[in-house]
Amino acid sequence: MLLSHIKKFGLVGLLPPPAQKRLLAISRQGDFGPGERIFSRADAADHMFVVIRGRVKIFLSGGGRRRKTFAYLGAGDFFGEMAVITGKTRSASAEAVEPTSLLLIHKRDFRRLMEKDRKLCFYMLQAVSDRLRVADEEIEDLLFRNVLGRVAKTLRDLSKNVDKGGTAPVELPRRYTHQDLADLVGTTREPLSRALATLRRAGLVDAVDGTIVLLEPAKLDQIVSASVATD
Repeated sequence: MLLSHIKKFGLVGLLPPPAQKRLLAISRQGDFGPGERIFSRADAADHMFVVIRGRVKIFLSGGGRRRKTFAYLGAGDFFGEMAVITGKTRSASAEAVEPTSLLLIHKRDFRRLMEKDRKLCFYMLQAVSDRLRVADEEIEDLLFRNVLGRVAKTLRDLSKNVDKGGTAPVELPRRYTHQDLADLVGTTREPLSRALATLRRAGLVDAVDGTIVLLEPAKLDQIVSASVATD
C-alpha cells in the first residue's frame, strides 16, 4: 500500500503511531480509474475513504446539463464520513478524476476507532463543522451572488493554497476546463464563458498554456465583495 503518502497529514497524520496501526489494520486499499464512480447519491454508506494518491471529485447532478461540484480532494483528504457517522445514505456522488488509490474504512470499524480515540472524535467534529460552514457559504453564493461574483470567488478559492499575498499574479495549481469551472460555480458553460471573457477584457485573468492566471487578485476580491445580486 502507498501509505507513506498519507501518514504525515490529514486524518491518518492526526493519529499517534499506535492508532495509525489500528486504522491501517482495519482498512483496505481500493484503486479507481479516471471517471470511475466511487459512490453515487442515495447509495448505502458502508465505508468512509482517505485519498492515498490521485484526485476525487465530490458533486451533485441535476436535470439536464446542470452539475454542482463541491470539492476536489487530494492525498490525505477524507470523504464519505458524514453518511457513515449518521447512518444515512450518500448525499452526493464521488468520482475519480485521475488514477486514484483510496483507503477504505468500514463504518463499523471506524465507529469503534472513534470510541477509543477522543482526539479523533474532536477532529471529526471540527471537520464536519467546517464542511457545513462551506455548504452554508455555497448556498449563500447561489442565492445572493451574481454569476460574475461567483466565478471570481471560485477562482480565488482555487488559488488560496498558492497565493502568497501581495499584488503578484497567481497561477492556478491545476488546469480546469470551462465545464469544470461551471460545475464548481453552479452554472452552465455559457454564463461561465461570458464571465471569464469579462474578467479577461478587464485585465484581471488570462490563460497561459491552458492554465488560468489571476493577474489582479486584489481586484477579483473587490468583485467578490461587490457582487451581491440585486435582481
